[in-house]
Amino acid sequence: MSDGDLAQAMGQGIFVIALPLPFRSPPSVNAYVIEGDHELTLIDCGVDWAQGYESLTTGLSALGLEPGGIKTLVISHLHPDHVGMAPRLASQWGVKTVMHSRASKLVDRYNDTTGFRNRTVDLADLHGVPPDKYQPFIDVGERPEWMPLIEPPDQIVDDGDYLEIDRGRRFEVLHTPGHEPAHICLRDSLTGILFSGDHILPRITPFVPYDELFADALGDFLESLRRIERLQFGVTYPGHGSIVEHGSARADQLLAHHQRRLQDMIDVIDPEGSTAWEVM
Repeated sequence: MSDGDLAQAMGQGIFVIALPLPFRSPPSVNAYVIEGDHELTLIDCGVDWAQGYESLTTGLSALGLEPGGIKTLVISHLHPDHVGMAPRLASQWGVKTVMHSRASKLVDRYNDTTGFRNRTVDLADLHGVPPDKYQPFIDVGERPEWMPLIEPPDQIVDDGDYLEIDRGRRFEVLHTPGHEPAHICLRDSLTGILFSGDHILPRITPFVPYDELFADALGDFLESLRRIERLQFGVTYPGHGSIVEHGSARADQLLAHHQRRLQDMIDVIDPEGSTAWEVM
């Protein structure tokens, strides 16, 4: 997709609509629509706010597609810019949501704003962050309206499962944890294209947050990148930004970046001991 385009037909029954987001960066998320024999499948849906919903409906209309034709919503991962509008689409359009099986176990945590703040404070205190640095983060107020509570998925998938799009097409599920524990990519059997969510992005390195339930999030992310590197993907459709022409090559770049950053960390660690905040 070219920067600045709202909605575009990509060929082979694939369409993309850029949905605006209510924060500075990234400014939009890519929602992909795949045309099957009798219905449409949507990959990711943006946050739940008027501008995003209007962009989705306007984009579908511009592409000659009916919103009511969307029957399945596949969520790449549990971040609000990818799952936020799911409750609205389920209630208004009757879509069925699909997520990785791990996501079904994490929905309660996604919905628990107070718990998230408390875990963040505990983590910050444990690793030496001065209170004045994290206090503004936890004083942002109530849960934003564009991030409503979500329901568990209607259908769960695991690594290696297939989602049937039509008689001649299916998507293979690739579990790629790291950026988020339940993150999945999808490989299109018809074109070989990879829908990479936030795992492979064209211009930035995905954020890899610490999670006490999955203590080696960075290790998981790096192994997920190695997997994409081994599978030799070409054209890759990311969750944000423009097309990545060589997805596996981009995975290699991300691996090299993290190797440099890990070496930087080794270089600054005090042999007598350093906190994570000091290393950062």
